[in-house]
Amino acid sequence: MLYFFDNNFVIDIITRRKDIPILHLKLFYYLISSKRAAISSSQIHNLRYIIAKHYKQFESDYFQIESKLRVIKTPAYIDSVSELAKADIEDYLIELSATTENAKIITSDKLFIKLSEIAITPSDALKEIKRVHCGIEFLPLKKINDVYQPEIDRAYDSVIKSGWYLLGNKVKEFEENLAEYIGVKHAIGVANGLDALRLILKAYIELGTMKEGDEVIVPANTYIATILAITDNRLKPVLVEPDINTYNLDISLVEQHITERTRAIMVVHLYGRVCWSQELEQIAQKYNLKLIEDNAQAIGAVYTYPEHKTSNLVKSAKYADFTRHGAEPKTQNAERRTQKTGSLGHAAGFSFYPGKNLGALGDAGAVTTNDDELAEVVRALGNYGSKQKYINEYQGLNSRLDEIQAAFLSVKLKYLDAENQRRREVAQYYCENIKNEKIILPNQSFNHSIIQSFNHVWHLFVIRHPNRDKLQKYLSDNGIQTLIHYPIPPHKQNAYSTYGNTYLPTTEQLHNEVVSLPIYPTLKETDMYEVVNAINNSKF
Repeated sequence: MLYFFDNNFVIDIITRRKDIPILHLKLFYYLISSKRAAISSSQIHNLRYIIAKHYKQFESDYFQIESKLRVIKTPAYIDSVSELAKADIEDYLIELSATTENAKIITSDKLFIKLSEIAITPSDALKEIKRVHCGIEFLPLKKINDVYQPEIDRAYDSVIKSGWYLLGNKVKEFEENLAEYIGVKHAIGVANGLDALRLILKAYIELGTMKEGDEVIVPANTYIATILAITDNRLKPVLVEPDINTYNLDISLVEQHITERTRAIMVVHLYGRVCWSQELEQIAQKYNLKLIEDNAQAIGAVYTYPEHKTSNLVKSAKYADFTRHGAEPKTQNAERRTQKTGSLGHAAGFSFYPGKNLGALGDAGAVTTNDDELAEVVRALGNYGSKQKYINEYQGLNSRLDEIQAAFLSVKLKYLDAENQRRREVAQYYCENIKNEKIILPNQSFNHSIIQSFNHVWHLFVIRHPNRDKLQKYLSDNGIQTLIHYPIPPHKQNAYSTYGNTYLPTTEQLHNEVVSLPIYPTLKETDMYEVVNAINNSKF
């Protein structure tokens, strides 16, 4: 919960102009130190004026405090019939700002408290803080996005003032930024991650690469959206078991599932870990299959080709195809090559759902590819099948990234690598300190320590336990929120009842045992300690 201070309360604290209870002082500085204190932008000039005119000796103290307060923009609208607006317009503007943040206002002004439903006394605020047990949230999106608030505010204002809300400069800018970051020729903004995969497959159908009834090999252990993209295009998903150690597609099982109707392999970089190998590339080349990446969870992850293998890759048809399209892979040296997920296959789908490592403030997605023709068709299909307004070449759909989400994403993309690195630090702490013998930690078959292993961006930190449900309840009782990714595998969902008799033991075991712990860039060391301590003290 965020708390706004009204002007009088701030001045009382700074000047000690009243006999302020010591608990009120403690409340004030507690909220500042915990970054839960704010003022409205409309208050700044007022406060500065009052301090400068009447309390000049406290000016330096005030500016030190102001620098620690979150300043929340005052909305540009006024309800002229509001009783508070009629009584005190300054208090009303504070209430407007606080309302945008679902916050409370701390004040000693009795009229303010009487006329505002969210204004409370300092004493009531203390009681409220003591009463609420905050615990450790699984993913506090607001706290994560608060880090970017000034830049997000500017991005928002820029879009609103531009008067252009779809297919404008902000989308173009983000597409260019994303393509450069991933290392591909094309990035096409779309409405969401599911649409990204749907459009890739739909484009291949329009290009004659696939047709109704063709098969796409896909991991059985994935979120249902991966499967939905295939069946939505009247293609047949062929479910392949995961590797029990990585939870990703078991590439060693792929070839035995290939038939004369197989047209593509869709890999999922699940939980943020790269799912790729030269064996996979060779299988695709051997059977002339498309390699499609579901990169919803692994943006920023890097695949490093094994040493002494680059020369063989240069000879491969897939590599030659990529270099023809002008996307020469980045090289560390003559022997070793690295590429980001989203540039490894023929095309990739991204999700920018708010909870992702690169999350929008709503639904958003993208397609990346080095294939000029595919990119052109994907872009047209997402715009009603139209390359030129009112001329429709395909039976398309409406799946466009809007300007405001693109603007937000361009802000957050700048910080992605640093935030992914922070996730690695959290993951390493968990792996080094969780000592419960019944907990199965993520497999650490990396060449380096976790913080030096860039093939994982730790979208999720997933552990396994034979009595997962009891463990989850125990952690909840101890104030630690967890989630299950995912409780029911796709082939056991009612939506795919035709797969009901399919037996996929590894997939089913994972879905019965996995539980995800809190992991995000703003997770505090004290919270990490509490998570580890609770798990290590578990009786299960």
